[in-house]
Amino acid sequence: MKRDYYEVLGIPRDADIQQIKKAYRKLARQYHPDVACDTPDGEERFKEATEAYEVLSDAQRREVYDAYGHDGLRRGGGGGGAGGFEGFGEFTDFGDLFGNLFGGAFGQAFGGGQQQRGPARGDDLAIEVELTLEEAAFGVEKEITFTAQTVCGACEGLGTTDASSIKSCPECGGRGQVRMVRRTILGQFVQMGPCPNCMATGQVIEKPCPECRAAGRRPAERKVTVKIPAGIDNGQRIRVTGKGGAGERGTRAGDLYVHVHVAPHELFERHGDDILTSVDLTMVQAALGATLTIPTLDGDEEVEFAASTQPGEVKVLRSKGVPHLNGHGRGDQAVTVRVVVPRDLGENHRRMLEEFDEAVGADHYAERPEGVLHKLRNFFGG
Repeated sequence: MKRDYYEVLGIPRDADIQQIKKAYRKLARQYHPDVACDTPDGEERFKEATEAYEVLSDAQRREVYDAYGHDGLRRGGGGGGAGGFEGFGEFTDFGDLFGNLFGGAFGQAFGGGQQQRGPARGDDLAIEVELTLEEAAFGVEKEITFTAQTVCGACEGLGTTDASSIKSCPECGGRGQVRMVRRTILGQFVQMGPCPNCMATGQVIEKPCPECRAAGRRPAERKVTVKIPAGIDNGQRIRVTGKGGAGERGTRAGDLYVHVHVAPHELFERHGDDILTSVDLTMVQAALGATLTIPTLDGDEEVEFAASTQPGEVKVLRSKGVPHLNGHGRGDQAVTVRVVVPRDLGENHRRMLEEFDEAVGADHYAERPEGVLHKLRNFFGG
Protein backbone atom coordinates (compact mmCIF):
# COMPACT_ATOMS: atom_id res chain seq x y z
CA MET A 1 0.00 0.00 0.00
CA LYS A 2 1.35 3.42 -0.97
CA ARG A 3 2.32 5.83 1.77
CA ASP A 4 0.74 9.24 2.03
CA TYR A 5 2.65 11.71 -0.17
CA TYR A 6 2.89 14.29 2.62
CA GLU A 7 4.34 11.63 4.92
CA VAL A 8 6.87 10.62 2.24
CA LEU A 9 8.20 14.18 1.97
CA GLY A 10 7.84 14.86 5.70
CA ILE A 11 5.78 18.03 5.26
CA PRO A 12 2.43 19.28 6.64
CA ARG A 13 -0.67 19.12 4.45
CA ASP A 14 -0.74 22.92 4.14
CA ALA A 15 2.89 23.14 2.94
CA ASP A 16 3.57 25.67 0.18
CA ILE A 17 5.51 24.98 -3.01
CA GLN A 18 8.82 26.15 -1.52
CA GLN A 19 8.51 23.73 1.40
CA ILE A 20 7.68 20.93 -1.05
CA LYS A 21 10.71 21.66 -3.23
CA LYS A 22 13.04 21.97 -0.24
CA ALA A 23 11.88 18.66 1.22
CA TYR A 24 12.20 16.89 -2.11
CA ARG A 25 15.69 18.26 -2.87
CA LYS A 26 16.86 16.92 0.49
CA LEU A 27 15.44 13.43 -0.13
CA ALA A 28 16.56 13.31 -3.77
CA ARG A 29 20.15 14.07 -2.85
CA GLN A 30 20.02 11.56 0.02
CA TYR A 31 18.56 8.65 -1.96
CA HIS A 32 19.78 9.27 -5.50
CA PRO A 33 21.10 5.89 -6.83
CA ASP A 34 24.55 7.34 -7.51
CA VAL A 35 24.81 8.49 -3.88
CA ALA A 36 22.86 5.90 -1.88
CA CYS A 37 24.24 2.80 -3.58
CA ASP A 38 24.85 1.19 -0.17
CA THR A 39 21.30 1.89 1.07
CA PRO A 40 19.18 -1.27 0.49
CA ASP A 41 15.93 0.61 -0.19
CA GLY A 42 17.53 3.78 -1.53
CA GLU A 43 16.23 3.44 -5.08
CA GLU A 44 12.66 2.77 -3.93
CA ARG A 45 12.78 5.73 -1.53
CA PHE A 46 14.10 7.87 -4.37
CA LYS A 47 11.24 6.86 -6.70
CA GLU A 48 8.69 7.28 -3.90
CA ALA A 49 9.86 10.82 -3.14
CA THR A 50 9.88 11.71 -6.84
CA GLU A 51 6.33 10.51 -7.30
CA ALA A 52 5.18 12.47 -4.23
CA TYR A 53 6.87 15.64 -5.53
CA GLU A 54 5.34 15.31 -9.00
CA VAL A 55 1.86 15.24 -7.53
CA LEU A 56 2.16 17.81 -4.75
CA SER A 57 4.05 20.36 -6.84
CA ASP A 58 1.27 20.37 -9.44
CA ALA A 59 -1.66 22.45 -8.12
CA GLN A 60 -4.29 20.62 -10.16
CA ARG A 61 -3.10 17.11 -9.32
CA ARG A 62 -2.57 18.06 -5.68
CA GLU A 63 -6.19 19.18 -5.48
CA VAL A 64 -7.31 15.82 -6.87
CA TYR A 65 -5.06 13.94 -4.44
CA ASP A 66 -6.26 15.95 -1.42
CA ALA A 67 -9.85 15.20 -2.33
CA TYR A 68 -9.63 11.56 -3.43
CA GLY A 69 -6.22 10.21 -2.39
CA HIS A 70 -4.26 7.70 -4.47
CA ASP A 71 -7.39 6.22 -6.03
CA GLY A 72 -8.21 9.61 -7.49
CA LEU A 73 -4.90 9.88 -9.28
CA ARG A 74 -5.18 6.47 -10.98
CA ARG A 75 -1.40 6.20 -11.00
CA GLY A 76 -1.27 2.43 -10.77
CA GLY A 77 2.25 1.19 -9.88
CA GLY A 78 3.77 4.69 -9.59
CA GLY A 79 6.09 6.67 -11.78
CA GLY A 80 5.67 9.84 -13.77
CA GLY A 81 3.22 10.41 -16.58
CA ALA A 82 4.56 10.67 -20.09
CA GLY A 83 4.46 13.92 -21.99
CA GLY A 84 5.79 15.25 -25.28
CA PHE A 85 8.36 17.90 -26.22
CA GLU A 86 7.17 19.33 -29.50
CA GLY A 87 9.82 19.38 -32.21
CA PHE A 88 12.39 17.38 -30.21
CA GLY A 89 10.68 13.95 -29.82
CA GLU A 90 9.74 12.26 -26.53
CA PHE A 91 10.52 14.01 -23.26
CA THR A 92 9.51 12.53 -19.89
CA ASP A 93 8.09 14.17 -16.82
CA PHE A 94 11.02 12.86 -14.75
CA GLY A 95 13.48 14.60 -17.05
CA ASP A 96 11.47 17.82 -16.85
CA LEU A 97 11.27 17.49 -13.09
CA PHE A 98 14.99 17.00 -12.49
CA GLY A 99 15.86 19.58 -15.14
CA ASN A 100 13.97 22.20 -13.15
CA LEU A 101 15.46 21.13 -9.84
CA PHE A 102 19.05 20.10 -10.58
CA GLY A 103 19.80 20.84 -14.25
CA GLY A 104 19.05 19.20 -17.57
CA ALA A 105 21.85 16.60 -17.61
CA PHE A 106 20.79 15.27 -14.22
CA GLY A 107 17.12 15.22 -15.08
CA GLN A 108 17.34 13.59 -18.49
CA ALA A 109 18.85 10.43 -17.00
CA PHE A 110 15.49 9.40 -15.62
CA GLY A 111 12.12 8.59 -17.17
CA GLY A 112 8.60 7.84 -16.01
CA GLY A 113 5.95 5.27 -16.89
CA GLN A 114 2.74 5.84 -18.73
CA GLN A 115 -0.21 6.87 -16.60
CA GLN A 116 -3.08 4.49 -16.25
CA ARG A 117 -6.59 5.60 -16.93
CA GLY A 118 -10.02 4.36 -16.11
CA PRO A 119 -11.49 2.77 -12.98
CA ALA A 120 -8.95 1.40 -10.53
CA ARG A 121 -8.17 -2.30 -10.30
CA GLY A 122 -8.87 -3.86 -6.93
CA ASP A 123 -6.27 -3.75 -4.17
CA ASP A 124 -4.00 -6.69 -3.43
CA LEU A 125 -4.43 -7.76 0.18
CA ALA A 126 -2.17 -9.63 2.58
CA ILE A 127 -3.36 -11.58 5.61
CA GLU A 128 -1.73 -14.10 7.94
CA VAL A 129 -3.02 -17.54 8.85
CA GLU A 130 -1.69 -19.70 11.67
CA LEU A 131 -1.42 -23.44 11.18
CA THR A 132 -0.49 -26.37 13.35
CA LEU A 133 2.43 -28.50 12.21
CA GLU A 134 0.00 -31.27 11.23
CA GLU A 135 -2.09 -28.85 9.12
CA ALA A 136 1.03 -27.58 7.35
CA ALA A 137 2.25 -31.12 6.77
CA PHE A 138 -0.90 -32.64 5.33
CA GLY A 139 -2.75 -29.60 4.00
CA VAL A 140 -6.02 -28.10 5.13
CA GLU A 141 -8.80 -25.79 4.01
CA LYS A 142 -9.09 -22.62 6.08
CA GLU A 143 -11.97 -20.16 6.08
CA ILE A 144 -10.49 -16.70 6.49
CA THR A 145 -12.51 -13.64 7.50
CA PHE A 146 -11.30 -10.13 6.70
CA THR A 147 -12.56 -6.71 5.67
CA ALA A 148 -12.09 -5.62 2.06
CA GLN A 149 -13.67 -3.65 -0.75
CA THR A 150 -16.61 -5.69 -2.04
CA VAL A 151 -18.85 -5.24 -5.08
CA CYS A 152 -21.74 -2.97 -4.13
CA GLY A 153 -24.93 -5.00 -3.90
CA ALA A 154 -27.19 -2.05 -4.66
CA CYS A 155 -25.76 -1.23 -8.10
CA GLU A 156 -23.94 -4.54 -8.72
CA GLY A 157 -20.68 -2.70 -9.24
CA LEU A 158 -21.94 -0.32 -11.94
CA GLY A 159 -21.75 2.80 -9.77
CA THR A 160 -25.37 3.69 -10.44
CA THR A 161 -28.75 2.00 -10.39
CA ASP A 162 -29.67 3.86 -13.61
CA ALA A 163 -27.34 2.89 -16.45
CA SER A 164 -28.68 5.69 -18.64
CA SER A 165 -27.16 8.25 -16.26
CA ILE A 166 -23.61 7.26 -17.31
CA LYS A 167 -22.36 9.93 -19.72
CA SER A 168 -19.10 10.69 -21.50
CA CYS A 169 -17.05 13.25 -19.56
CA PRO A 170 -17.43 16.70 -21.19
CA GLU A 171 -14.09 17.87 -19.80
CA CYS A 172 -11.87 15.25 -21.49
CA GLY A 173 -14.24 13.99 -24.17
CA GLY A 174 -14.24 10.49 -22.72
CA ARG A 175 -10.46 10.06 -22.94
CA GLY A 176 -9.86 10.17 -19.19
CA GLN A 177 -6.87 12.48 -19.65
CA VAL A 178 -6.36 16.17 -20.25
CA ARG A 179 -3.49 18.06 -21.86
CA MET A 180 -1.53 20.63 -19.90
CA VAL A 181 0.72 22.93 -21.94
CA ARG A 182 3.66 24.96 -20.63
CA ARG A 183 5.90 27.29 -22.58
CA THR A 184 9.57 27.52 -21.71
CA ILE A 185 12.69 28.93 -23.35
CA LEU A 186 13.30 25.46 -24.80
CA GLY A 187 9.92 25.23 -26.40
CA GLN A 188 6.45 24.03 -25.58
CA PHE A 189 5.99 21.16 -23.16
CA VAL A 190 2.81 19.09 -23.38
CA GLN A 191 1.97 16.91 -20.40
CA MET A 192 -0.91 14.45 -20.19
CA GLY A 193 -2.58 14.13 -16.81
CA PRO A 194 -5.67 12.48 -15.30
CA CYS A 195 -8.88 14.34 -15.83
CA PRO A 196 -9.99 15.76 -12.44
CA ASN A 197 -13.62 15.99 -13.53
CA CYS A 198 -14.12 12.25 -14.14
CA MET A 199 -11.15 10.99 -12.10
CA ALA A 200 -9.57 9.58 -15.29
CA THR A 201 -12.49 7.24 -16.03
CA GLY A 202 -13.71 9.09 -19.13
CA GLN A 203 -17.25 8.96 -17.77
CA VAL A 204 -19.42 10.87 -15.35
CA ILE A 205 -22.42 9.48 -13.51
CA GLU A 206 -25.32 11.88 -13.20
CA LYS A 207 -27.19 9.67 -10.72
CA PRO A 208 -24.58 7.95 -8.55
CA CYS A 209 -25.52 4.98 -6.43
CA PRO A 210 -26.42 6.24 -2.93
CA GLU A 211 -24.79 3.22 -1.30
CA CYS A 212 -21.31 3.36 -2.88
CA ARG A 213 -21.31 6.92 -4.29
CA ALA A 214 -20.51 5.74 -7.82
CA ALA A 215 -17.47 3.67 -6.82
CA GLY A 216 -19.23 0.35 -7.47
CA ARG A 217 -17.71 -1.12 -4.32
CA ARG A 218 -17.99 -0.82 -0.55
CA PRO A 219 -15.93 -2.07 2.40
CA ALA A 220 -17.49 -5.18 3.92
CA GLU A 221 -16.56 -8.35 5.77
CA ARG A 222 -15.46 -11.13 3.46
CA LYS A 223 -15.05 -14.87 3.96
CA VAL A 224 -12.74 -16.82 1.70
CA THR A 225 -11.91 -20.51 1.89
CA VAL A 226 -8.23 -21.05 1.13
CA LYS A 227 -6.79 -24.45 0.28
CA ILE A 228 -3.44 -24.86 2.05
CA PRO A 229 -1.27 -27.39 0.17
CA ALA A 230 0.47 -30.23 2.01
CA GLY A 231 4.09 -29.53 2.85
CA ILE A 232 3.90 -25.74 3.13
CA ASP A 233 6.40 -24.24 5.55
CA ASN A 234 6.53 -21.32 7.94
CA GLY A 235 7.04 -17.98 6.15
CA GLN A 236 5.73 -19.11 2.77
CA ARG A 237 2.71 -17.50 1.16
CA ILE A 238 -0.16 -18.50 -1.09
CA ARG A 239 -1.55 -16.27 -3.83
CA VAL A 240 -5.30 -16.51 -4.35
CA THR A 241 -6.07 -14.77 -7.64
CA GLY A 242 -9.05 -12.43 -7.71
CA LYS A 243 -9.89 -12.73 -4.00
CA GLY A 244 -8.49 -9.35 -2.94
CA GLY A 245 -10.35 -6.05 -2.97
CA ALA A 246 -13.03 -5.49 -5.60
CA GLY A 247 -12.16 -3.12 -8.44
CA GLU A 248 -14.07 0.03 -9.27
CA ARG A 249 -17.11 -0.34 -11.51
CA GLY A 250 -16.56 -3.97 -12.36
CA THR A 251 -12.81 -3.88 -13.05
CA ARG A 252 -10.64 -6.82 -12.05
CA ALA A 253 -10.36 -7.63 -8.37
CA GLY A 254 -6.99 -7.68 -6.67
CA ASP A 255 -5.27 -10.79 -5.37
CA LEU A 256 -5.16 -12.17 -1.85
CA TYR A 257 -1.78 -13.14 -0.41
CA VAL A 258 -1.99 -15.55 2.53
CA HIS A 259 1.16 -15.57 4.65
CA VAL A 260 1.61 -18.83 6.56
CA HIS A 261 2.75 -19.01 10.17
CA VAL A 262 3.26 -22.49 11.62
CA ALA A 263 2.93 -22.65 15.40
CA PRO A 264 5.64 -24.46 17.41
CA HIS A 265 4.89 -28.10 18.24
CA GLU A 266 5.31 -29.55 21.71
CA LEU A 267 6.92 -32.80 20.45
CA PHE A 268 8.33 -32.20 16.97
CA GLU A 269 10.77 -29.80 15.40
CA ARG A 270 10.67 -29.34 11.66
CA HIS A 271 13.92 -29.26 9.68
CA GLY A 272 13.01 -28.76 6.01
CA ASP A 273 10.76 -31.74 5.29
CA ASP A 274 12.29 -33.83 8.08
CA ILE A 275 10.91 -34.09 11.59
CA LEU A 276 13.18 -34.14 14.65
CA THR A 277 12.17 -35.60 18.00
CA SER A 278 13.78 -37.42 20.92
CA VAL A 279 13.15 -40.45 23.13
CA ASP A 280 14.31 -41.32 26.65
CA LEU A 281 15.81 -44.77 27.31
CA THR A 282 16.85 -45.94 30.72
CA MET A 283 20.46 -47.05 30.92
CA VAL A 284 19.21 -50.63 31.16
CA GLN A 285 17.01 -50.30 28.08
CA ALA A 286 19.88 -48.71 26.19
CA ALA A 287 22.20 -51.53 27.20
CA LEU A 288 19.84 -54.47 26.63
CA GLY A 289 17.63 -53.06 23.86
CA ALA A 290 13.94 -52.21 24.03
CA THR A 291 10.83 -51.60 21.96
CA LEU A 292 9.15 -48.25 22.67
CA THR A 293 6.12 -46.35 21.41
CA ILE A 294 7.23 -43.29 19.44
CA PRO A 295 4.84 -40.49 18.38
CA THR A 296 4.91 -39.59 14.66
CA LEU A 297 2.83 -37.30 12.44
CA ASP A 298 0.84 -40.41 11.48
CA GLY A 299 0.26 -41.52 15.06
CA ASP A 300 2.12 -43.74 17.52
CA GLU A 301 4.51 -46.33 16.16
CA GLU A 302 6.40 -49.19 17.81
CA VAL A 303 10.14 -48.72 17.29
CA GLU A 304 12.84 -51.22 18.25
CA PHE A 305 16.12 -50.00 19.73
CA ALA A 306 19.01 -52.43 19.56
CA ALA A 307 21.16 -53.47 22.49
CA SER A 308 24.08 -51.14 23.25
CA THR A 309 22.20 -48.06 21.94
CA GLN A 310 24.31 -45.02 22.81
CA PRO A 311 23.24 -41.55 24.04
CA GLY A 312 22.78 -39.19 21.07
CA GLU A 313 22.30 -42.04 18.62
CA VAL A 314 19.79 -41.25 15.86
CA LYS A 315 17.06 -43.64 14.77
CA VAL A 316 15.70 -42.71 11.34
CA LEU A 317 12.06 -43.49 10.49
CA ARG A 318 11.90 -43.30 6.72
CA SER A 319 9.03 -41.36 5.08
CA LYS A 320 7.59 -40.30 8.42
CA GLY A 321 8.32 -36.62 7.88
CA VAL A 322 6.49 -33.86 6.00
CA PRO A 323 5.21 -34.48 2.45
CA HIS A 324 7.24 -32.63 -0.19
CA LEU A 325 5.46 -29.46 -1.32
CA ASN A 326 3.98 -29.90 -4.81
CA GLY A 327 5.90 -33.14 -5.21
CA HIS A 328 5.98 -36.84 -4.35
CA GLY A 329 7.30 -38.58 -1.27
CA ARG A 330 7.98 -37.38 2.26
CA GLY A 331 10.84 -36.45 4.48
CA ASP A 332 12.05 -38.64 7.36
CA GLN A 333 11.70 -38.54 11.12
CA ALA A 334 14.91 -38.54 13.14
CA VAL A 335 14.60 -39.82 16.71
CA THR A 336 17.53 -38.85 18.93
CA VAL A 337 18.20 -41.12 21.91
CA ARG A 338 18.63 -39.67 25.38
CA VAL A 339 19.79 -42.08 28.08
CA VAL A 340 18.43 -41.30 31.52
CA VAL A 341 20.23 -42.25 34.72
CA PRO A 342 18.40 -43.29 37.93
CA ARG A 343 18.32 -40.83 40.83
CA ASP A 344 18.34 -41.26 44.61
CA LEU A 345 19.97 -44.71 44.61
CA GLY A 346 19.89 -46.69 47.82
CA GLU A 347 22.94 -48.40 49.31
CA ASN A 348 22.05 -51.79 47.81
CA HIS A 349 21.59 -50.27 44.36
CA ARG A 350 24.91 -48.46 44.56
CA ARG A 351 26.70 -51.64 45.57
CA MET A 352 25.12 -53.59 42.72
CA LEU A 353 26.19 -50.94 40.19
CA GLU A 354 29.72 -50.85 41.55
CA GLU A 355 29.96 -54.63 41.27
CA PHE A 356 28.55 -54.46 37.75
CA ASP A 357 30.99 -51.76 36.72
CA GLU A 358 33.93 -53.72 38.09
CA ALA A 359 32.79 -56.90 36.35
CA VAL A 360 32.22 -55.26 32.95
CA GLY A 361 35.46 -53.37 32.66
CA ALA A 362 36.46 -50.48 30.42
CA ASP A 363 36.49 -52.48 27.15
CA HIS A 364 32.70 -52.54 26.94
CA TYR A 365 32.56 -48.71 26.93
CA ALA A 366 34.91 -48.25 23.98
CA GLU A 367 33.57 -46.24 21.03
CA ARG A 368 32.60 -48.28 17.95
CA PRO A 369 33.87 -47.21 14.49
CA GLU A 370 30.50 -45.76 13.50
CA GLY A 371 29.94 -43.18 16.17
CA VAL A 372 27.21 -40.66 16.87
CA LEU A 373 28.64 -37.88 14.67
CA HIS A 374 28.93 -40.29 11.76
CA LYS A 375 25.26 -41.21 12.06
CA LEU A 376 24.20 -37.58 12.28
CA ARG A 377 26.20 -36.77 9.16
CA ASN A 378 24.57 -39.67 7.38
CA PHE A 379 21.12 -38.44 8.29
CA PHE A 380 21.46 -34.77 7.46
CA GLY A 381 23.68 -35.37 4.45
CA GLY A 382 21.28 -37.91 2.93
